[in-house]
Amino acid sequence: MKKDRERLLTSFCRGVAHPDVSGFEVLELLDIRSALAQQEGELSREAKRKLEKADSLFLAHAQQFYATVTEIADLKEMRKKAAIPPSHWWLYLEKLVRVRAAV
Repeated sequence: MKKDRERLLTSFCRGVAHPDVSGFEVLELLDIRSALAQQEGELSREAKRKLEKADSLFLAHAQQFYATVTEIADLKEMRKKAAIPPSHWWLYLEKLVRVRAAV
């Protein structure tokens, strides 16, 4: 289980550093972040710091991730079908982009 968490965290950290990916890769990145959220309570202090840093980078690239993913998916529809809670903020890219644009 710990190895799986480490693998997920490593994948997420690497993925957010490369915003010029396909929409399918963005969807995979969103899935990885959701898997990490389920295990967040079990992350070490160091792993939580890495995740925070990766989340910041994700937010910095939100516009590009959103533009790419909308070419292949409707996030609003996906959230509705999967009953995604607002606490999974990374799956609300269009809202993140809107807020960042307003700031």
